[in-house]
Amino acid sequence: MTRFYRYFATAAALLTSVSASPIAATGASQAGPTVTIASGVVVGFATEVVSASTSTASAYNYLGIPFAQPPTGTLRFAPPATPTAWSTPLQATQLPPACYEQFNAPTADFIEAIFANPGGPTLQQSEDCLYLNVYAPTDASTTNKKAVLFWIYGGDLQFGSGSLITYNGSSFAGFQDVVVVTFNYRTNIFGFSNSPQIPVGQQNSGYLDQRLALQWVQDNIAQFGGDPDQVTIFGESAGGWSVKQLLAQPPSPLPFRAAILESEATMFTGSALASYNQVLSNFGCASSPAPLTCIQQVNASSIITYISTNALSFAPANDHVTSTTDVRPNILSKQWAPVPFFLGTNANEGRVFAAAAGLDQSNLPITSGEVIATLLPNLTDFQNASLQVYSSLVNNTYLFASQVITDLEFTCPASSLSSFAAANGFDVWRYYYNASFPNESPFTDAGAYHSSEIPQVWGTYGSFGGATATQEGLSAYMQKTWAEFAKSPAEGPAVGQGWPRLGSTGTGRELWQLGGPGAPEGGELIDLSVADYGCVVFDPIVAFEGF
Repeated sequence: MTRFYRYFATAAALLTSVSASPIAATGASQAGPTVTIASGVVVGFATEVVSASTSTASAYNYLGIPFAQPPTGTLRFAPPATPTAWSTPLQATQLPPACYEQFNAPTADFIEAIFANPGGPTLQQSEDCLYLNVYAPTDASTTNKKAVLFWIYGGDLQFGSGSLITYNGSSFAGFQDVVVVTFNYRTNIFGFSNSPQIPVGQQNSGYLDQRLALQWVQDNIAQFGGDPDQVTIFGESAGGWSVKQLLAQPPSPLPFRAAILESEATMFTGSALASYNQVLSNFGCASSPAPLTCIQQVNASSIITYISTNALSFAPANDHVTSTTDVRPNILSKQWAPVPFFLGTNANEGRVFAAAAGLDQSNLPITSGEVIATLLPNLTDFQNASLQVYSSLVNNTYLFASQVITDLEFTCPASSLSSFAAANGFDVWRYYYNASFPNESPFTDAGAYHSSEIPQVWGTYGSFGGATATQEGLSAYMQKTWAEFAKSPAEGPAVGQGWPRLGSTGTGRELWQLGGPGAPEGGELIDLSVADYGCVVFDPIVAFEGF
């Protein structure tokens, strides 16, 4: 797990259907659109997309298509297997269940409320979860193929699902004329068991799920009207980290031509093997002559309950096949995929994590000095430097902690990665999301917290109710920016608006602010120092740990 999730427990100890607005879904048509792929016939449904300004568009939805066999029994923890064909038409009209999700004590309720399915119903969970969803313009066909956006969700590699209401791709498809694919991949122990009984290179089954889904797109998306030669991968948080792993260790032949990283999380830490062995021991499998077979027979819900209650971590195996903790060697050796990409972070990423730890409460018995000592134990020089750089926030423990987490975990790693890639000849652009809206603020003074840009990117802000005109305008701008990049990535995002490629101007004015005071419904150019001022403290840590 990442450092900020690990911090929750420490801080707690110190404290003792298709509804994706601007979409109003009309439901399935009488005779749904039908496509035929290698596995069988798929029947979807048409949806009308209605924006808050009453403009309308239509999209085809194909939901719950298997891209792998159910990862149960001997396939638990194992690489995904290609799906079994079906003989009768698949009625692809229902979102699939999420893979089993891990929400750790002591902050499970808070994190689940923010991230599980905000604005929508509680998702069902199942070990049989490897399905994907396709959203396509109604005029997309094998002779009129569209660019494809392939989404990888976040969730600290512990939870998440492609079925979240905020990931409904109908608005993208209907208004932006692109095909969108969302899918499920395994997380926590089910996706990253680190079992020594599984060969190295096959232990990160969650990452292998992502790669198989991406291969499914190459093999099948043309039948839905998508162009397999025009695929852009994009993801947020752990999804952004996953995009980085695909860039660093790309499949061959390359199944994408561009990438977008939103609020890419920092490295995942923790002893996954120790956690796995603890699970084996708890369920009586440690002494078994076949421990993997033994744990594969244990009830899945019992396993997820145990690892959540005990807050066990399952970081990816650093196999240099699907995962690496430091991509600098991959960039230097040009193993990094030679595709244009843009990345960015939110102005107040850390506020949700500080709030989850209870630091937004009044009259806290915790000082900023105690917070920084907890976040950076035994690093006295960095602790003191942080107190100096953020001196204006020291008297507000919540804002101080939030900004430290924002910069240490998100801003400075993004700055380091983008600068390093640009310096080594890769085309990269960087944004800074700086907007907040009342309907998406789940706690006081939330600001532009981690994940808050997602409803604007997807056009699904209306699922929270009470959207503003500014919010609608910003969403339309961001959605178009993402879609147009997928259509013409070589030209960069926001073509003709003055968003420069990093390193192209010889100045520090290369950061594109989204939703800021100068352009609340669009973008504007600002100095990198607006976001990066704290990196004078944290860059050495980022460089030491890798990015």
